[in-house]
Amino acid sequence: MTAADAVFAALGRQLRLDPAVLRQRQDESLERLGLDSQGLMRVLLDTERALGLAKSLELPDDALDSPRTLAAGVSALTGR
Repeated sequence: MTAADAVFAALGRQLRLDPAVLRQRQDESLERLGLDSQGLMRVLLDTERALGLAKSLELPDDALDSPRTLAAGVSALTGR
């Protein structure tokens, strides 16, 4: 599983959106999509679990703007 697949799957579950629809809206802000800070924490935890990461993701603020930037940030940190 790629980091992007894990991120979009976790976001889709949290936002109750099909991952394919979410990919079409990947440049919208996470806030506009309806993701709050608690939801973001759940997405990050789900992503960490899906990728089997031993430690928590520590992403820069600019990675938390949109689904695209979140997936890119996780990919950059994990190399997946």
